[in-house]
Amino acid sequence: MSKIAPHHFVKTAAGFIPKSNAAREFHAKTRLGATVELKARRPRNHQHHRKLFALLGLVADNNEQFSGPEDVLVAIKAATGHGRWLKLEGATREVFMPESIAFDAMSQDEFEPFYEQAVAAVRRWWLPVGNDELEEAINAFAA
Repeated sequence: MSKIAPHHFVKTAAGFIPKSNAAREFHAKTRLGATVELKARRPRNHQHHRKLFALLGLVADNNEQFSGPEDVLVAIKAATGHGRWLKLEGATREVFMPESIAFDAMSQDEFEPFYEQAVAAVRRWWLPVGNDELEEAINAFAA
């Protein structure tokens, strides 16, 4: 199954205009007055994604229980419930199976609340600092 390139559009006062090559091609092939179905989804903000990884790095650097940012991400996913718990046959307890936060798996509208929950979990469990102090450190680390 081939992966279709995303069709990015820009909202203007007159409506949506094609931004990406794929969107321009789709627009050119669509006859005037034709009805089309578009699935609304804001693409992920790369800078917001960088802020999350800055947060992961800060926690890993300041907490000895984590060997790196990847471990922090799994812990944050567990703390925020971004995944599911499975009872495996023969296991004595459930195992956490984290869900993906990849760009194609999570829109910006889904990522924003996840990020806010991640910051809250970090402040509660691993870096008990003020919100402004943590945000300043994240921004410095992400720059």
